[in-house]
Amino acid sequence: MRIFIGVIIFLFSFQAISQRDSSYYKVNIPIEGAITAAGFVTTTILFKRLFRIASMSESDVLALDINDINRFDQPVAQFNPEGYETSQRLSDLSLNLSTALPFFLLIDKKVRQDWGEYLVLYLESQMINTSIYQAGAFSVRRPRPLTYNNEVEMEMRTGDQRSNSFFSGHVSTAATATFFMTKVYTDYHDITGWNRIALYGVASVPPLFVGYHRMHAGKHFRSDVLLGFVIGAANGILIPHLHDRLRGKKKQVPRVEF
Repeated sequence: MRIFIGVIIFLFSFQAISQRDSSYYKVNIPIEGAITAAGFVTTTILFKRLFRIASMSESDVLALDINDINRFDQPVAQFNPEGYETSQRLSDLSLNLSTALPFFLLIDKKVRQDWGEYLVLYLESQMINTSIYQAGAFSVRRPRPLTYNNEVEMEMRTGDQRSNSFFSGHVSTAATATFFMTKVYTDYHDITGWNRIALYGVASVPPLFVGYHRMHAGKHFRSDVLLGFVIGAANGILIPHLHDRLRGKKKQVPRVEF
């Protein structure tokens, strides 16, 4: 989070240099950067409140009935808890790698010439994704799969962050990153048709990997993962697309040698 905000502040300092009228997307760096920075500060504060609200006591856990879970999601509540710790580590690691991937696209010469707009747009996409996740998590109190599992010690089933299963923020964050990166890359290089679809297929792999391990860590149900994937993918595509539409028409990105 501090890294995100630091990047935004850095962009403010150099926005006059970085903002070019010929950039592919229409991005107002000072205004959108300020909104994004404020959004990250707000969501950081709200996370602390969410974690407390999403707590569960022993009586809450004992009142749960696994038969109340729909058939599609029910098997996840019975996953072997011996794999929880490993899957937790893998889901966190893959999430961090996924969110870092878009920064590597700055190696591309066409994207790098619009680095200011690109970074603000990516950070804005992640801020919007976080806001959507929090709206869902605050509104829906869904116990995590591990709280239903009688093979898990009660100490692990109770406490903070035990009823914010809906929906998977890990998956939506990873999907926002990979689909954003793919959308921008295919736009700048005018990749269409089946080639673009194939690249989106590749972009699906990291968030689905994250989702698989979030389920096996006892943190989310199948429907939580699928919804997180859809929201993140849509967010990663639509935010750049809307900024493309703001430009009015697509401009040819000039070839620049560095």
